[in-house]
Amino acid sequence: MKIKNLILDLGGVLYDLDYEKTRQAFSQLGLKDGFSQAKQTALFDDLEEGKISKTVFIQELSMLCENPEVQPYQIIAAWNAMLLGMKEEKFSLLKKLGEKYKLFLYSNTNEIHLEQVWKHYKEVHGITDLNDYFFQVYLSNEMGIRKPKESGFNKIVEEHHLVKSETLFIDDSSQHVQGAVSAGIHALWLNLEKEDLVSLLSKNGLIS
Repeated sequence: MKIKNLILDLGGVLYDLDYEKTRQAFSQLGLKDGFSQAKQTALFDDLEEGKISKTVFIQELSMLCENPEVQPYQIIAAWNAMLLGMKEEKFSLLKKLGEKYKLFLYSNTNEIHLEQVWKHYKEVHGITDLNDYFFQVYLSNEMGIRKPKESGFNKIVEEHHLVKSETLFIDDSSQHVQGAVSAGIHALWLNLEKEDLVSLLSKNGLIS
């Protein structure tokens, strides 16, 4: 396949995550089986599509917890527990990829996570956003669409007049990869238990 356009996920692919930390943190607050990488309650989806505010999310989630004394800061801390940070070498990789491909970011995210992520970028890497590394950044809470909906991928393709057969999406969630395939673009699943982004790109001939 001749790829000219590369769409990357943020969390997991570029920004290190540990979903289990958030699952455990919510479990300790009395929210059982409410969140995992593959599946989550509708509240999380609504937050990531910008349908509800941070305040409403915290209020509604607090009512789902078995602990009646749970505080807003505990909800925020549990939700942010998965966020580990982004290594410096990922920025070098993005620069390298940007020289070869038209590079896009497409992330399922929300205002709570973004506050922590932007804080990390500023304090650790001295930047305020990722706009210098991508042709355009797409965030689900701003788009009103979260992966794996086909409409999100189609929006990116249509807005930039991309050729689907020349466009590749990479994500660490298999259901998101399937959404991209259903939308008619190429997609690769990054299985973080077996490889990292560089090895996936290398073995598929996307970098040398």
